[in-house]
Amino acid sequence: MTGIDLESRPGASARPNDAGTSVATPRARTVARRALFWVGVAVVALLVVVATLLLTRGGTTGGTELGPDNPAPTGAQATAEVLRNQGVDVILPESFDEATAALETAGTTLALYDPSGYLTDARLADLVDAAESTVILGPTFAQLQALAPTVRAAGFSDESEPLDADCDLPAASRAETISPGATFRVDPEQAAITCFPADTDGFGVVQLDANNGTLTLVGPSELVSNDRVIENGNAAFALGLLGETDRLVWYLPTLADVESSGPPDIAQLTPIWLVPTTSLLALTVLVAMYWRGRRLGPLVAEDLPVTVPAGETLEGRARLYQRISARTRAIDALRIGAVGRLGRVLGLSRHATVYDVADACASALGRPRDAIRGILVDTVPQSERDVVTISDALSDLERDVATAVDPRPPSRPS
Repeated sequence: MTGIDLESRPGASARPNDAGTSVATPRARTVARRALFWVGVAVVALLVVVATLLLTRGGTTGGTELGPDNPAPTGAQATAEVLRNQGVDVILPESFDEATAALETAGTTLALYDPSGYLTDARLADLVDAAESTVILGPTFAQLQALAPTVRAAGFSDESEPLDADCDLPAASRAETISPGATFRVDPEQAAITCFPADTDGFGVVQLDANNGTLTLVGPSELVSNDRVIENGNAAFALGLLGETDRLVWYLPTLADVESSGPPDIAQLTPIWLVPTTSLLALTVLVAMYWRGRRLGPLVAEDLPVTVPAGETLEGRARLYQRISARTRAIDALRIGAVGRLGRVLGLSRHATVYDVADACASALGRPRDAIRGILVDTVPQSERDVVTISDALSDLERDVATAVDPRPPSRPS
């Protein structure tokens, strides 16, 4: 047999100069590429931590947000001190009972800021009824439903210019403008004073009649904070509204004011950073599972616990190769075995390459070297028929080489 008319591997006939000398040590670029994923995870984790700290900065500034004794940017100590200088008695109760007791004195204004909703609807109504005038800073949806059901949230105004008063409320008229923020929309049938119209078709300030006085809803609550009170007419409006009477009860409910019949639930005991942190860790684990689990990795050689006949192993592997159409891998397995046996028959070193074996076979048989290389390495099977043809050629080549090296007929046992 002199050759097989099949497609050959590109460049396969060229004999490599450094056969068997490939380096398995990963290069620096490969290591960096593998570490790129974890670098990205670390960056995302750092961004989440920074964002969490920024979003929760109001609770980590050393005082309560909009607290009259808090000098931080989110506090309101500047507004409280100016009110005291104007003769207003600013009272800061530490509990609901203290706030109720302080409101028993006539001529008292209540300033309430409860963004977490610690007070129940009944307690809110009791405070409003006890005060001569009530100012709710940044009321929540639940607080609007409890105290002013005809007033609805109208969204946050994103205007770059301050809001004009455009109403007859004395404090608003003197201030003329305030910074934009949350707004309200009032039922047309509700008698109310609406001030500072915004682009949301709502108003920044709404004043309603209460049982014993007035109820004023202020959307942009940050206008009384230390870092925003000096902007536009915020200071004039805050001082005019909160200093309307000689006594001001500035009440900031806390977790201690929550009415509960049992211990706090898991949501109240959970730190604010726990949910984003665990979510990030879970996402990281899922990405890592997908990244490392989508490939099987290198095969591991392991001894079988039982002895399997060679014929069954050969047939099973052949059927697997046939099922996945791995013709090249199947014929390569046959070629590897044939090259090893040919090398031993020809007396070559176990380090001899396939090209050394092909050259020795061609010399022993007197055949063209390209034809032998086509059988052992170059020819690529394109169909199952090609696999059978190459397999037969390998078998014939082994037989011919064995005959050429030792022409004596095999001895029969006596």
